[in-house]
Amino acid sequence: MAFILQHRLSLMVFTLGILPLHAQTSGVDRRAPVTLDSMHDRYRPLLVFAPHLTSEFRKQMSILAHGPKDLREREVLNVPIVYQWREMGDGIFDGIGDITITLSLTGQAAARRRFHVRPTDFTVILIGKDGGEKLRSHQPISLDTLRSTIDAMPMRQEEMRSQTKPR
Repeated sequence: MAFILQHRLSLMVFTLGILPLHAQTSGVDRRAPVTLDSMHDRYRPLLVFAPHLTSEFRKQMSILAHGPKDLREREVLNVPIVYQWREMGDGIFDGIGDITITLSLTGQAAARRRFHVRPTDFTVILIGKDGGEKLRSHQPISLDTLRSTIDAMPMRQEEMRSQTKPR
């Protein structure tokens, strides 16, 4: 019994991956695997699909590293989904490590199926808090495009209005 419980706990920890700092304190249940469903109504996942560490993937990570404050403010979580996942090293998540999460291999496969992304494709998809696809690109997406797309969303408009109201 203890072995089974320890084994399940080990699997749960393995599937958690990297939790962002603000997710640790604001709603993602650390006892459950992080899934796209667990982000619903809380975060805007930015799915970055790649077959391996392509130049497009590295460019997208570099772009995101230049705007972590903007991404945090808009509650964007970077979700890399690399088909041939290897050691990520090379400082690829420098500056965005606290807003980067990983899905389990099962979760990654489910995301590929749900969004119809082949293992050989580089694709970036922004998901709204409502779970709907808001933006898709086969090229890296600029911070300006991310900001303007998110800021035009009705839910984001409401967030901005509520932030400016005196409390």
